[in-house]
Amino acid sequence: MDQHEREDDGQESVLTSDNKAAEELSISAEVDVVGSTRRRLNRIDPYDRVDVWLNAVQDQLCSYSEAVVANFYDTLMRTEASAHILSLLSEAEMAHLKTSQVRYLTQVLSPGISREKHMSMAREVGLRHTWIGLPADILAQSFQVYRAVLEDTINTELPNSVTLQSIIMERLSNDLSWQLMAYTEAENERANTLENIRQIISTAINREDIIRETLQRIVKIPGIAGVEIISIGEKYGLRCELGFGNTLHESQPQEIMEWCANDPDNLLLQAWRDEKPVHIDSIQKELSPEERTKAQAIGLRSMAIHPILNATGAPQILMALYSPWPGYFHPPWQQSFWVSLEQYFGDRLETLEKSSVIRTAPSISLQDRHRYRELLQNDGLEMWYQPVVNPGTHRIVKAEALARLRDGDHLISPYFFLPAFGSAQLLSLFEKGLQQIHKDAQHWVAEKSFPPSLSINLPPEAFHHPAFLQKIARWGTNHLLQHNHLDGTGPLKITLEILETGTLDEASAQEQILLLRKAGFRIALDDVGSGESSLNRLRALSIDEIKIDQSFICALEKNPDTIDFVIILANLANDLNMACVAEGVENDAIADMLASIGGLSLQGYLYAKPMQATELAGWASEYQQRKEPAHPHTIHGWFAKWMQITRIVRSSLLHMPNLLNDFTINDGIHKEGGFNFEVQHCRLTL
Repeated sequence: MDQHEREDDGQESVLTSDNKAAEELSISAEVDVVGSTRRRLNRIDPYDRVDVWLNAVQDQLCSYSEAVVANFYDTLMRTEASAHILSLLSEAEMAHLKTSQVRYLTQVLSPGISREKHMSMAREVGLRHTWIGLPADILAQSFQVYRAVLEDTINTELPNSVTLQSIIMERLSNDLSWQLMAYTEAENERANTLENIRQIISTAINREDIIRETLQRIVKIPGIAGVEIISIGEKYGLRCELGFGNTLHESQPQEIMEWCANDPDNLLLQAWRDEKPVHIDSIQKELSPEERTKAQAIGLRSMAIHPILNATGAPQILMALYSPWPGYFHPPWQQSFWVSLEQYFGDRLETLEKSSVIRTAPSISLQDRHRYRELLQNDGLEMWYQPVVNPGTHRIVKAEALARLRDGDHLISPYFFLPAFGSAQLLSLFEKGLQQIHKDAQHWVAEKSFPPSLSINLPPEAFHHPAFLQKIARWGTNHLLQHNHLDGTGPLKITLEILETGTLDEASAQEQILLLRKAGFRIALDDVGSGESSLNRLRALSIDEIKIDQSFICALEKNPDTIDFVIILANLANDLNMACVAEGVENDAIADMLASIGGLSLQGYLYAKPMQATELAGWASEYQQRKEPAHPHTIHGWFAKWMQITRIVRSSLLHMPNLLNDFTINDGIHKEGGFNFEVQHCRLTL
């Protein structure tokens, strides 16, 4: 069974259990009771001008309410599910509950209540019943108790006693039906909540955001007083990462958390070790004295601890949930709901942890997070540019636009602020950056100071927001196509770089990529070789350019054999008629290796660091005056050239053995100024 089947089964169990029971019982109540009482009432509205009957029996109705409640709770105590809920209450709480129930029933049977008021009251009570886990069939039994006690309470010798009983029974029938409707409403609300949280989880793009946004939504669920995420480190050290609402651990000093870790019976550690949820129906009965004291002070009665597991079943973090109601997490539908959410949560966290961007992201304080978002919103964005060159032709190919945040005299790198951004901020960052680079490029076109060809990173989140991509496509149509020639050439070219990530759905991405290309954008696949996906993605998507991940490029000097992988990618790009860029070129040895194999554009600190738009023209003039040595000219360059030739010869021997009749290499010619290899003779037999 795949992940989606498990999710669907989990959600279906949440949706169908009490929902079907509530509907069936509601229909039964209407058929058995409402139909018969309406016939007996002869169209008398039980809420309209019935004061004369109800006022005459108010004393009896008060006695009736008390008798009904007493019998009702006797019935509940004989049923295991409801008896468990009631057993969690103290004597004072039980007495208060019965008094409240008598008050409610008395108000339902009062002469002045309207149908609308009664419906609102019944809905509120029904929601409360479903939240605490009272089964729908037990609630329906209450009607049988009402009818039995009514027959013993109302004096049949009273005038119009049959009509009076009918009025009361229809009100009680309505009360049951409306409460059961609230059960159905609650089931639908749980399904909507689960889908809403699933959307939050699926669209968050870093660990901090997925935890914060999910917890903020969870704490709004009725019956949830607080939620927190707890991580467990070496030697079972506990740390509360984040919490919302009333929780036990967020504000506790470090020594309390250490005390918990040293307690072998600690329930947090139990959930972690057993890799399954722990439910505490009564905090006052099951937790330590210290925790009971704090829980009582902030009104917490029950809790659940869910380990968030990865695909192999190992816990990543713990999610602790708290409720002001005892036994809140006990009902089966509650457990199904949280297990479904736990699966979504765990799968997404694991996916994010596999991302190289997330793994290397720094820890960001809440204060810095808010500051970075304020800077983006308040025009603190600056686009800097790093040129891309062709070492073979000594031509400037384009510049990549890179985002920076300006905070006074301080310039903030994306390494620090990108992990602080959620989907909304990343999309805003792209849109603001696109407008800024277009403005800068217009100056270059007018002054002819720099090639007006640019690239900018398109966040993966954009592919989860089709309306946003349609907006960007409209922008491209207006600013690229209309100002360029019909054949696609013209003064301005913008390449959108998309990250190679395993979460990108190829089918939908291809459709959206075609939309963007039709609007005049070029598309580049960034960090090729580092992502989760196969290189087959290069064939599945309509790509104009690939960028080799700089981790391979930076390793070339110390691990020259890596050039073989670069050659494969460069050849593949050439076969697919794509441009190929190697980024991370930081010294002459690496540049000579890449230039010697040919077919690559290069980007890196050796040529230029990122710079402001106003500096590009001066850099371009200086670069074009440089005298670059021929390639290869270093031992690393000659090695790369040799590897390329070796691959050509090997391929020829395997696939066209008769093509090469004679191949000799003079590998010992020493020339002044360096060590030189050259192909001396190669005769092809046709």
